[in-house]
Amino acid sequence: MSDAMFRRTAGWCAYGIAVLSLLYAGVYLGLVRPDPTNATASALANGFIGLSGILATFAVIAIGDRVDGAAGRWLRVVGVGWALLSAAHGMFSAVSAAQGLPTGDLSATDPRGFATFGLAGLWSITLGLAIRSGTSFPRPLGTIALVNGVDLVVLFFATATGAGTLVLVTGGLASVILGPVQWAWLGRAVMKT
Repeated sequence: MSDAMFRRTAGWCAYGIAVLSLLYAGVYLGLVRPDPTNATASALANGFIGLSGILATFAVIAIGDRVDGAAGRWLRVVGVGWALLSAAHGMFSAVSAAQGLPTGDLSATDPRGFATFGLAGLWSITLGLAIRSGTSFPRPLGTIALVNGVDLVVLFFATATGAGTLVLVTGGLASVILGPVQWAWLGRAVMKT
């Protein structure tokens, strides 16, 4: 696969993450939250998380390549790490929900969203700082990445401490506004390279 083809693929993957984030929000907020016993909706929402993690492995490599240097290497390594852990989290929960398997309240693959929210937030903050310090991405994208990263880190701590209202606020921002804007913009920027 050529570099240009990989960048196009990674760009489409970033767009896919934006769409899956919106789909997750719709299913989770519309079907799972009002009825936590809806196993089909829960499996679907968690499947969206798993698929997003898989798509992110492509996107974070292309984004890290574009940032370059030490920050780019860190973005690639940590990005693939959180993406794969998040994929495992989503698929573990999706399969468990679909088969009606008891999983307990704590995910063995991603405790309280450590990778899905915490590491993803640190990744986004690092990306935002790299963009703001002069990479070839648009500077306003750096601000979006910083805000999204802080929101995701707060979401992790809210999830870890069981702060329900804060989880809804930060999770809603991450899945409906900040995440989709960041990933769609990254997709566009990566494809333009």
